[in-house]
Amino acid sequence: MLSKIYEKYPKHGSNTVCLSYFDSPLGKLISAADTNFLYFILFEDSKDLDKKLQTLNQEINCTFVEDKNDILKKLDTELTEYFKGNIKKFTVPLKTHGTAFQKDVWNKLLEVPYGSTYTYGDLAISLGRPASHARAVGAACGANSHILLIPCHRLVATASKGGFSCGIDRKEWLLKHEKKFV
Repeated sequence: MLSKIYEKYPKHGSNTVCLSYFDSPLGKLISAADTNFLYFILFEDSKDLDKKLQTLNQEINCTFVEDKNDILKKLDTELTEYFKGNIKKFTVPLKTHGTAFQKDVWNKLLEVPYGSTYTYGDLAISLGRPASHARAVGAACGANSHILLIPCHRLVATASKGGFSCGIDRKEWLLKHEKKFV
């Protein structure tokens, strides 16, 4: 089934990237990893999935296969435990692709405690920037390739839940889920 997604990308290089599904309570997740890093985890219906595959294929000169290597097996275990409420932080090694600012935002998001929320402006301030950079923080969240693991869902707007690239319903579900296990 995944082969229909990745078959259009050239097979080149000796770097093999495994792709696999994970059935979550919020829908199917697709993840990509080689033996060193998890490159992305996105919902199957993500509008960015094709772009992420294309970028990864070009940047690391890889061949995609449908399989579960050790990193993806560990990810499956951690996701299962996360959805049961048993773990609050993921330990799978991540490789991010983005601008320096995006990476700063993503690294700061890893510090946001499980079950809590910060505003986009608060995160901007914690990065040493003015609260007016909240939209830039939101844009960085929209470019996050590691849904759940880099917890963009924990950022909210001042007067609302804010956006979420995977849909506001999923964001609300994740926030409620984490609150149950704090």
